[in-house]
Amino acid sequence: MSFMRGLCGNETKVWNDKDFSQCFTDLVFICITHVLFAICSAYHLGNRVRQISRIRPSRRYLAVLICRIAVSLSIALVSILDIVLELLVKNKPKLEIIDYVTNSVVFVTWILHAVAIWSFRFQLINKGRGPISLILTWFLTNIGTAVQLRTVILHFKNGSTATDHHYDVKTGTILASGCLQIVYLISLLPPVKAPLSEIRLLDPASVRSINEESQEISTSPLLQTSSADSQPLGVAEDGSSCLSKMCYYWVQPLMLKGSKGHLRSYHDLFHLPRTLRTDYVSGMFIKVVNKHKKKRINRQESVPDSVQKENQSDDTEVRYYETDSKDDKDVTLLRALHKTFGLKFYSLGFLKLFSDSLTFAGPIFLNALVSFMENQTEPIAHGYYYAGGLFLSTLISSLSSVHFNYLINKLSLQARAALVTSIYQKTLSVGATTLSKFSTGEIVNFMSTDVDRVRNFGVSFHAFWSLPFQVGIAFYLLHRQIGLSFLVGIGVMVVLVPINYCLAMKIGSLNQGMMSAKDSRVKMISESLFGIRVIKFFAWERHFADKISSLRSEELKKLKGIKYLDAFCVYFWATTPILISLFTFMTYSSLGNQLTAAKVFTCVALFNILVVPLNAFPWVLNGLMEAWVSLKRLQKFHELKELDLKQYYSQDPPSDDSNHDLSINNGCFQWEWLSRDDPGITKEDSLDSRNEIQNRGSVDGDDSDDELILCHSDDSDDSALGNDNDDSQSQQPRGVLRLKNIDCQVTKGELVGVIGYVGSGKSSLLSAITAEMIKEKGCIWVDDLDQGFGLFTQDPWIQQASVKDNILFGMPYNQEKYGAVLDACALREDLKILPAGDFTEIGENGVTLSGGQKARVALARAVYQDKHIYLLDDPLAAVDAHVAAHLFTQCIMGLLANKTRILCTHHTKYLKEADRIIVMSEGRIVNSGLPEAVLRSTDLPVAMATSDSKDETPRAVNEKSLDDEEVHQEARPQDGVEENGNLIEEETKEVGVVKVHVYWSYWKAVGMCLAPSILLSLFLMQASRNVSDWWLSYWVTHSEHTNTSKNNLTVFTPVDNNYQPIVRIPASFVWSSVGYVYHQISRNGSASDTSDVSFYLTVYGSLAAANSIFTFFRAFLFAYGGICAARILHKRLLTSILKAPISFFDVTPIGRIINRFSSDMYEIDDSLPFVMNILMAQLYGLIGGIVVTCYGIPWFTLLLLPLGILYYFIQRYYRWTSRELKRISSVTLSPIYAHFSETLTGLVTIRALRASNRFQSENKDRLEINQRAQFCTMVAGQWLGIRLQMLGVAMVTGVAFIAVLEHHFQTVNPGLVGLAISYALSITSLLSGVVSMFTETEKEMVSVERTVQYIEDTPDEKDHAILQSSMSWPDSGCISFNNVYMAYRPGLPNALNGVSFSTKPGEKIGIVGRTGSGKSSLLLVLFRMVLIRSGNVVIDGVDISHISLHELRSRLVIIPQDSFLFSGTVRENLDPIGEHPDTALWSVLYRCHLTTAVQALGGLEADVAERGKHFSVGQKQLMCLARALLTNAKILCIDEATASVDQETDQLIQKAIREEFTDRTVLTIAHRINTILDSDRVLVMHDGKVAEFAPPALLLNDRNSMFYGLVNKQTK
Repeated sequence: MSFMRGLCGNETKVWNDKDFSQCFTDLVFICITHVLFAICSAYHLGNRVRQISRIRPSRRYLAVLICRIAVSLSIALVSILDIVLELLVKNKPKLEIIDYVTNSVVFVTWILHAVAIWSFRFQLINKGRGPISLILTWFLTNIGTAVQLRTVILHFKNGSTATDHHYDVKTGTILASGCLQIVYLISLLPPVKAPLSEIRLLDPASVRSINEESQEISTSPLLQTSSADSQPLGVAEDGSSCLSKMCYYWVQPLMLKGSKGHLRSYHDLFHLPRTLRTDYVSGMFIKVVNKHKKKRINRQESVPDSVQKENQSDDTEVRYYETDSKDDKDVTLLRALHKTFGLKFYSLGFLKLFSDSLTFAGPIFLNALVSFMENQTEPIAHGYYYAGGLFLSTLISSLSSVHFNYLINKLSLQARAALVTSIYQKTLSVGATTLSKFSTGEIVNFMSTDVDRVRNFGVSFHAFWSLPFQVGIAFYLLHRQIGLSFLVGIGVMVVLVPINYCLAMKIGSLNQGMMSAKDSRVKMISESLFGIRVIKFFAWERHFADKISSLRSEELKKLKGIKYLDAFCVYFWATTPILISLFTFMTYSSLGNQLTAAKVFTCVALFNILVVPLNAFPWVLNGLMEAWVSLKRLQKFHELKELDLKQYYSQDPPSDDSNHDLSINNGCFQWEWLSRDDPGITKEDSLDSRNEIQNRGSVDGDDSDDELILCHSDDSDDSALGNDNDDSQSQQPRGVLRLKNIDCQVTKGELVGVIGYVGSGKSSLLSAITAEMIKEKGCIWVDDLDQGFGLFTQDPWIQQASVKDNILFGMPYNQEKYGAVLDACALREDLKILPAGDFTEIGENGVTLSGGQKARVALARAVYQDKHIYLLDDPLAAVDAHVAAHLFTQCIMGLLANKTRILCTHHTKYLKEADRIIVMSEGRIVNSGLPEAVLRSTDLPVAMATSDSKDETPRAVNEKSLDDEEVHQEARPQDGVEENGNLIEEETKEVGVVKVHVYWSYWKAVGMCLAPSILLSLFLMQASRNVSDWWLSYWVTHSEHTNTSKNNLTVFTPVDNNYQPIVRIPASFVWSSVGYVYHQISRNGSASDTSDVSFYLTVYGSLAAANSIFTFFRAFLFAYGGICAARILHKRLLTSILKAPISFFDVTPIGRIINRFSSDMYEIDDSLPFVMNILMAQLYGLIGGIVVTCYGIPWFTLLLLPLGILYYFIQRYYRWTSRELKRISSVTLSPIYAHFSETLTGLVTIRALRASNRFQSENKDRLEINQRAQFCTMVAGQWLGIRLQMLGVAMVTGVAFIAVLEHHFQTVNPGLVGLAISYALSITSLLSGVVSMFTETEKEMVSVERTVQYIEDTPDEKDHAILQSSMSWPDSGCISFNNVYMAYRPGLPNALNGVSFSTKPGEKIGIVGRTGSGKSSLLLVLFRMVLIRSGNVVIDGVDISHISLHELRSRLVIIPQDSFLFSGTVRENLDPIGEHPDTALWSVLYRCHLTTAVQALGGLEADVAERGKHFSVGQKQLMCLARALLTNAKILCIDEATASVDQETDQLIQKAIREEFTDRTVLTIAHRINTILDSDRVLVMHDGKVAEFAPPALLLNDRNSMFYGLVNKQTK
């Protein structure tokens, strides 16, 4: 009753003189109805459904909306005028708290409704009236208006004076509101639906059906199809009623599917609402981002029509235009996000404010209820009123809280879609040189980690202002309870604010460092996986494990700092409530005040409310800091300059001849641009930025022969430019290749050959044509630029798809054309070998094909695109002579006869048929003319002019003659390929609950002693907290027995001059304002009272100290345990992966493995400990709260039993669904990253073939699927939340009504009731928190499950050593194969069938054979990369199966065909172990003709960049050769080690090998015939058997020998 008197003054009755009282009218008929109206308005404002883009509303429709907005604003203004006029007109205004509350609620409601109405102008509303639920809640507000009008009528009818109820001002405002409500009703009467002619809908042909899925996605091997008995769920929320949306009943079909185990793939999920569709969201966001660019373009000269089209078809290339960096910075990502989602985002703040405000209704009603129980004279009905108010406040608060979470999470999904698509589009629109400033790992992290952190900004931002608001309200209510004593609590808060700020700043700094360390680690792991074959060949697993572990240690160092600082935050803020309680009650008691049950447990309830904001605030600050760091990282990427094709290419064709397809006049191009306008780019940065150009520049340049090093600029180069001044020279970084003074005109249909040494600039010339280099000066013109180029790169980029899909590359299938392309590219025979023909799936990066097959598939892809201009970078290099001849005659001179072709090659014999030949040297065109003149030129190297050799190819694999496959590339199509042609195994997805074994694995990773210690500290922390609260109950109960009247106030009301006592109430919610006169009864305390207070305070302080200690141990033990688990699991995962056999990497996409090391490991590092920490704290808090509640009100156990059963089934029902949704989310996430990584690798090819739009569409399709899984996961959580909140409401209501009943029968202790209800209020949130956090923990444990799966289920290489070889083994190099049979896996035919041969010490063996004959299989068996079925291999009398793999591989050496260098210095690549001095390193570099290149790069300590991208392919092979020369191995295996160098260099290398390895056994898989002609013997393989083994001269004399036939065919 005291609460009502404080709120309403004297009018505490419901019925007063034949009318409702003013307070009751305001509270029930005005406030409650307007609150419902506000919730509905906020809901529809934040969740606009059935929105149609590009609606042009009619004038009549707009007029009606404006009318309603005007009415809404007018009613809001009237509510403010009511207060203002009352204060101004009346000399002594008689305003109660309820007056301010009511008018404030009305004002906020109608302002919110006005904003909601304005948002309806772009919606297709039924008859223009708005949602039915909004109209119904508006009608409810009219009930209050009608009641007020009735009061006014009765007022005038009875002739009452204004002084009775001060209606002189009130009457006017009521009448004004009533008139405005009538106007609003009139605006709803006429139908004002906008005519269809005025609604511009999207073209149906350009909008995908909402149920349409990409065929490529639906057939992905990573995703299961839906179950046959599963029914589609349709579009989320579609057709749902308002009640269904309020209770999330529309989610029930999804939950039912999950409980039945029918959630198996994304097909079983809801489709996204239109406002969440990726196309819709990305369109809005990109429009905002590009708005300023379009304005800038419009101010410039006219742009081609094809560029200005806003919506382009899939077969039209998107054209990007470069903007100034200043303009890019003006429109930041933060501003773009604000403009796109700001209105909806900020409007949700009203709902958040409303929800947070209602949170404090619980303590207020608790105070009233406990005060009611302490006052035996108050009517029993008041108790039920208070219990009902407690029910309504908790109910409405729960509903608003759940719906806020739903809407803010929908908004975060929209932000994620916008950011991911913008990053992908930015990647496609930025040049390779510019993009090289970021590594592949960094860009992938942008899309994964950084986007996730930014999307969490929404929740953190609203919490950032909401939490201080909650703290402020709590302190205000505490002041009403205990007066100025609450300032002690504020003092504790103030002391912690600077500490918390410093911690947050340090955490943000460490977070940025951790992200950089993570980028480096993921980059190293990615590089190691790409070069895993080289690592295993050289037995470098330990070395790279140490390098990765070192990077991991640096990352963990930062993580450890973050976690320990987080632990300090947890400690400070977890102990803050109890410290506030201790010092506050101590101060209050020390001032001579008497603690009562109402005071204490109202304060305890407020302190419990404080726990959430105080504990959450450091995490909120941390989340904001993380989001800000990630946003800055994304902004830096966003500011990269985009390709400006209009500026790069001349728009006017050459005037001299209109028959040209290509014209370059005085062109100067380079790979790096160091401008004074870019002060942030240093000389070192310019060299480092070449890291990524190999993948995204130089025509996909993994294999560019004219890379950074060999032809570094010198004085003569610069002087040849003529116009270059000293500034330009100083801007050019040392070692960057430039194309200078390029003049070239290519006529339509012409074949132009381009030749030159390694590093002369051939591939760079093609890169300059495709705009991948930076143009310094000159002009370049290309005819029909929109069509693009038919591009073939040295290192063919192959997608993870079927052979047919790779060739079609998005083009329609034409059987006749397709067959002609297969014949021209010599692919018919290869398709017959593949298990499923052209439907056979190609593995990641083409691992299932040989180098030659990849080259011909890539060539077929280019040919099928039917472009006008073809840029061919040595397509003849990766095939043998007769296949090369076929490609030249049937393809280049056949199907492409009428096309313009620019062919870079070393096969000069084919260039005799060219129309013109260009000779490149050091970045210049040194000769150009007809073939007859150029090929006879003395300036051309003789070796090149007469050689049929190849140059600049990454994989020189002979398809039909002398070569088979590099390291089993040819045979690998069968390895792991199913009968349906799928190679890649479907990613396994566990079903059902997360196994106990997974939890046990994490428990062991934390530590067998540490884990129980954490649980014990949690128990002691919670127990000390509950005992301290119980002690408060004991304190106030026993103190009240001695003095029940202390601290009471006698309150009087000034109705007249005779003061009459109204009621005796505690001084809890009595306002000392005008209108109240009171005096306080004197307080008299005895010495015994002081002694008792000291005793109670001492015990309470001791309990608080114990709680503080236990909290400290809990925080730091948990942080340490999480770090231990992260370290152990990463170490075990890395060990497992590095020990896996090669076959594992053939069937497992690298992106899938990297996902374990990046996303899953990040969750284990950060998310899992965070969520598990919250879970354990809430679980112990829930158990403690239930125990205390049952202790305080034993009858509550009767209610607890059914609620507990219901609670169990709800959480069990939910967990079945949530687990599968998390797994589907994980499985659908990998294709996004895999597709993105694949795009980065083939970026130049995609742009050249004008396929950017199609790849953007594929990215959106994959993202849409994952968004569906994330959305369904989120709505399932809201479904759970609303039900658990209702259980909490039932608990609170039950406790309150049971307490009232017990009070009625005089069987209740007010102290225990206050204790029970204060805990029951916290149980409401703990119920949902425990299940939500347990489910989140289970979701995060899926990452542990996936990691443990790779740790335990990944096969290991068989390494059972039973012999220890001598240090000198092998000492002679004798190799003996004895009846060896080998198949790559069970069920496949043998790759080796009874192979037997022996070599002599120091013998040179050449190995030849046709495709699939088993040549490379010999080397795989020799290095034990594969297991043999029977037989054995003996080296110097030792069976290689009896010694360890590391010992075997470290004693052999191989020069692989696929030369691979790792990030690091030249020294680290040559001598990773550091065993050789500098003189030895320079010696081998000199013998391999690399001295000049290494010196230009910067010496032995120079960085070779990621995968050795500072070297050309030829130079990388020479580096591998130099690496081999450093070893003292007696056995050397050469797998086409010189395939990518010119003939002259090859001769020098062969000479060096003969001189250096005179006494060593050398096995050479041959491609060039002269490589093996001087061998001691030649081993000819056929069908996995040894067909011939004899000296080459002997075999050449036998015309019937297979070797003779192979050699004769090649020489022809």
